[in-house]
Amino acid sequence: MEPSVTIITTAAKDPDQFEGMLLTERRERSVGWKKFPLRSGVYLDAFLVSATDSDFGVFGSAEEEVDAEGIKVRTRLIVSESIPQILPMLMTMVEEKPDETARALVKHGGGTADVVRVTEALTSGAWPSGNDPAEEAAAFAHQLLTYARLAEETLKGICLEYRGTSVE
Repeated sequence: MEPSVTIITTAAKDPDQFEGMLLTERRERSVGWKKFPLRSGVYLDAFLVSATDSDFGVFGSAEEEVDAEGIKVRTRLIVSESIPQILPMLMTMVEEKPDETARALVKHGGGTADVVRVTEALTSGAWPSGNDPAEEAAAFAHQLLTYARLAEETLKGICLEYRGTSVE
């Protein structure tokens, strides 16, 4: 099983409502979701906020769930009230200062990633085929911005489901 991250717009407005939802219910009640391979195995939201010194107000669920295939799922939630605060941060990272963001991601990843490829992933949202966490975090930031816009339009929050990850 390849590790993955799924970005879901969720109907849950707060952590209590979120934890009361079944794992399958999240996608069923969403207005959009997408699953991405996570070859680096890292929690991309944590990598992104650490690299950029940002705070997305992410709630990490203490519950470890198991999906229908028997795979452990770790979840994080950005409540709907936080979406208007994180949108400007994401817009700055992805659209206004992608070069600065790419350099921060490369530095946080140990300086081994190609900054041009990281910038391209950040501006295009194209998911990389490699396992570099800086490049994946860049594509993740772009995708998160897309889903944050959708969440704001529909008054939803964002759920992140991590499967098969091991590195915090």
